[in-house]
Amino acid sequence: MTARDVFEIGLALIDETEADGSISAEYSASYTGRAPKIIDILQRELAGYEDVTLVGTIESLDDTLEISDDTASRIMPYGLAASFALADKNADMHSDYSYMYRSLIKTIRMDEVDISDEYEILGGLQ
Repeated sequence: MTARDVFEIGLALIDETEADGSISAEYSASYTGRAPKIIDILQRELAGYEDVTLVGTIESLDDTLEISDDTASRIMPYGLAASFALADKNADMHSDYSYMYRSLIKTIRMDEVDISDEYEILGGLQ
């Protein structure tokens, strides 16, 4: 998934897209210029929850995200929409999207890993 995908979902959340899905001309330059840095910050935060080590940074909307597609499409757009709402001084929208972002972070599940019961503590639980 690319940063552009998250960007488009985030704009749809704050209702800054036209009927054909294109970005509203009024906000295009402003949002497009700020989005890569905000997405990079959000990816760094979400990578910590996924226990992912990031290699690069997001410098353009065409860069590929390193976190899971699920987290990128389901959670990150709310963080981006909250940032845009804050910049637009829309407190209600910022509050709503910040709440959704923080709530959805709690749903991130790390991959399952096998553990070894080195001291056989779990042996009696079978």
